[in-house]
Amino acid sequence: MNHRYKQNQNKPLITNSFIAKKRLGQNFLIDTEIQNRIVSSCDLHENDIVLEIGPGQGALTEKIARQVKSVIAIEKDRTLAKELQEKYHGSNIKVLCADFLKYSFDELEGDIKVIGNLPYNVATPIIERLLENRSLFTFVYITVQLEHAQRMVAKPASKSYGSLSCFVQFYSNTNILFKIGSQAFWPVPKVQSCFMKLEILKDARYRVENEALLFSIIKNAFSQRRKTIVNSLAGLVGKINIIDLLEKLNISPKLRAENITLKEYVAITNKLAQERVN
Repeated sequence: MNHRYKQNQNKPLITNSFIAKKRLGQNFLIDTEIQNRIVSSCDLHENDIVLEIGPGQGALTEKIARQVKSVIAIEKDRTLAKELQEKYHGSNIKVLCADFLKYSFDELEGDIKVIGNLPYNVATPIIERLLENRSLFTFVYITVQLEHAQRMVAKPASKSYGSLSCFVQFYSNTNILFKIGSQAFWPVPKVQSCFMKLEILKDARYRVENEALLFSIIKNAFSQRRKTIVNSLAGLVGKINIIDLLEKLNISPKLRAENITLKEYVAITNKLAQERVN
């Protein structure tokens, strides 16, 4: 039977000779005050199952494991994974050496909380994969680059608002909890970070006839930000009169992508799907 992890003060986390790998985007959170603040912000309970992405040296893993039923920690670095597997053997922590972007979710059941310090270079695909498999998860707590987080929470008419904003907000409630200075990490990154929370919605924020079409429209619009919505969607809608369609929805054809709300993109999609059928 597994037991909650109890720290062994005599056993080091990793070998002193370990060198952070730049290709894996490794920046380890070494500030214990920030570590404690992160864990206390995750609203953990004794029956929770936590999926930790990139446990690294295990600094958060130990603190999380003391408060929950079990932790599944996915670490891509073989050296770190092996060290952690040995360290946590027989505890309520299961360490898997795997690439999260290729990891199969088959063995997971629902109502899982996700916690992770995401490598800056793969943060977007990780978030996309989590949301694509959102039926498994309830909350996602992640450390990401501040600029990246600002894009996820951005509102219309702002420079940060884009296709990522729409995608994340369609499936979750997003909130930046606090900023983290670069000195809290080793190696020290050149950018500022933050800790944020995504509350996964049981149902998508809006009802849409065709989600694939919705995000195709959104991506197409933001890929040509300087064009009006009429010009950016002209090639996508085909023979349908886009000006007429927008006027029926009371959306100005002179607007650009960043001035259109997620709700309006949904309305355009549903109207377009209806027009194609007719």
